[in-house]
Amino acid sequence: MKQLFLFMVFVISLSSIKAQSLSKEQVIEDLTQLREGIERFNPTVEQYNPRFQNRADSLISSVSKSSLSNYEAFDLISQLCAFSNEGHFSLGTWEDQVHQGIINNEVSYIPLVVKIANSKLYVWLDLSDEQVLKRGAEIISINGLSSSEILKKLYQSTPSDGRILTYSDRTIENNFSWMYFLYVDKIPGFEIETMLGSGIAEKNTIQALTREKHFENYEKFYPERIEKQKETEVDAFHSLSFSGTSATLTLPSFDRRRVEKYDVDSKKLYKGIFTELKEKAIQNLIIDLRGNTGGLNEFADDIVPFIQKRPSDSPLLKRTISWEERIRNYRFPKASNVAFEGQIYALVNGRTYSAGSTLARYLKEYGDAVFIGEETGTRYEGFSAGSQEYVMLENTQIRIGIPRYHITFDPSEKQTTSNRGLLPDFLIQPTIEELLEETDLHMKKAKKLISEKNSSN
Repeated sequence: MKQLFLFMVFVISLSSIKAQSLSKEQVIEDLTQLREGIERFNPTVEQYNPRFQNRADSLISSVSKSSLSNYEAFDLISQLCAFSNEGHFSLGTWEDQVHQGIINNEVSYIPLVVKIANSKLYVWLDLSDEQVLKRGAEIISINGLSSSEILKKLYQSTPSDGRILTYSDRTIENNFSWMYFLYVDKIPGFEIETMLGSGIAEKNTIQALTREKHFENYEKFYPERIEKQKETEVDAFHSLSFSGTSATLTLPSFDRRRVEKYDVDSKKLYKGIFTELKEKAIQNLIIDLRGNTGGLNEFADDIVPFIQKRPSDSPLLKRTISWEERIRNYRFPKASNVAFEGQIYALVNGRTYSAGSTLARYLKEYGDAVFIGEETGTRYEGFSAGSQEYVMLENTQIRIGIPRYHITFDPSEKQTTSNRGLLPDFLIQPTIEELLEETDLHMKKAKKLISEKNSSN
């Protein structure tokens, strides 16, 4: 699935900004066009946010300035999309006025990578020339604006499912630089107040840099991270490893380009994997879905014959409803003769999303899996996704992709929440100290549970 963060990686600063001025009437016209497009093409907007029209109208009526920049208009556009309580939007392209300076290195932005832990911002990587920020330091404020105020602004401009904060947090972590520019402030320098565990605050100043300079500084100051990344990268669609009677299956993405690169067929993939698990008499299976933001839906649906512990009470696996109210029912499949009979442990986080999150749901509903991690990024009871309807806004010329298929499931007895992602059995909320240690707490917990299970048998 295309998401907001897939096409916007870094963001621009005040220098060399290319942004035309728009009249109040033009911005209102674009916002109205967008509101009507969302109401027309997103089939779940009324279901998942009955207040959408009221909130949208209130936002539109709040436009009071006689003229606005494209960036100010884009902020309002993002907020309007976020009102739908749906994450499967795409906002803009590299060619529009808001984003074209990024790839071309024509503009600069804040050289900072952050982590979010327990609703606080922390320095993760300092990509500045100054190199004055200490890794792991809590960010108290940037240019006088508190971290809580910064996060609040970023949350309201990030389309996401329901009340799922983990998805927003992971999205902001991945894209903090460009999001800070578009939605918080546009300045060439940043006074950053930080605090370490000693409780002593300090202020340092760093300057904005171009995208190219960001990457240069990453290679210059963090060569060990690059080497570690190369060592851990696997040139394959999936990985499967074994340790005694346990196995670990990692499924990092179902993105179409990745599927085409490795020429993978979902049914053949799972048949081969689970046949090998049966031949090796594997009793415990860890399935790692962290960071799997989805892609082709068949890679979620086609695992069901291989993980189900019992037949479903419903004849349907899921149902899709288009914006034109075309309905397609997906029948529940029969179990495979190599269906896994042991215990499944699933590792998830806020970026377990879309088809990745659907697979997680199947593991919970039909595979009796034990979940370790944080709330997944997609609404458990259903969501809008599939293909998008693109609306080119008349005046800003910003292209918005609106999800136009409702993917829905029968009511669950295992999780009865509304507007929440899958909730894990064992919650992992690392402190900044644990993040700095870079210990895999998810995997550590899974192995501990397996060890305890084996000891009790």
